[in-house]
Amino acid sequence: MGLVDPAWTRLAVAGVVPLLLAVSAALPSWTRLLVVVLLIPLVAQGWPALVRSQHDQGSTAVVALTGLISAVAVSLREDFGSAGVVMAFSVLAAFVAQMLRRDGREGLVEDLSATVTGCLIVVSGAGWCALERGLADPAVAVPCALALFTGALLTVLEVRATVLEALTMTVPALVAGVAGGALAAVGFFGPSHVGPVASLQSAAACLVVGFVAGVLMAAANRVLWTHRWVPGGRAAVASAIVPILALGAPVYAIARLMGAFVAG
Repeated sequence: MGLVDPAWTRLAVAGVVPLLLAVSAALPSWTRLLVVVLLIPLVAQGWPALVRSQHDQGSTAVVALTGLISAVAVSLREDFGSAGVVMAFSVLAAFVAQMLRRDGREGLVEDLSATVTGCLIVVSGAGWCALERGLADPAVAVPCALALFTGALLTVLEVRATVLEALTMTVPALVAGVAGGALAAVGFFGPSHVGPVASLQSAAACLVVGFVAGVLMAAANRVLWTHRWVPGGRAAVASAIVPILALGAPVYAIARLMGAFVAG
């Protein structure tokens, strides 16, 4: 067990990390790489405990190396496609890690599935490193970070799980949409997006970003938190970071598809 309450540990991490991503959006791209590189080991060390994997060290090593290599590769090559290659090799690495076990390989299928799932999450996190100013950065990153921060704050509400999930899917989207429209109106997204029509376009695109963020946070609450006893601080930290990293790939895809609406 951790030294502090897992719920408050999770809330603190889920609230601080989006703020770091928002700040890094206005800084050189290597700062976001640094943030992601710091987050990946935190997820890797808590992932086995979070999903009840028996092969702690092997799973942690595979997930951590996969995430770090994919983030660095995407940042250096400026191509999110590099993360797909790393993901393919991570599946082989997960099999090798299971083959090297000397404990009878109990729960082999479950542990292998958990490791591959962890690799998929950290590889998705490399999408944050693929965002560039030509891909609506920070016009997409900042509203998304605000949505994540809002979703983290909602977890303090003492309401039924279904009510919390409904709020998590709607309130962050509204916050991101309003923030996107306001930021566009004051020229944050560039001079070509100042004006009523451009502001509404930006608000609509950011609304989509916020909704995706809310859905992933609600899903994480349902799968990783609401119906599971989280065993201590490291699992709580991982449960807070998982939806943030998992959002990397969707945010990158939205930026590619809708970037013209939020950045000139």
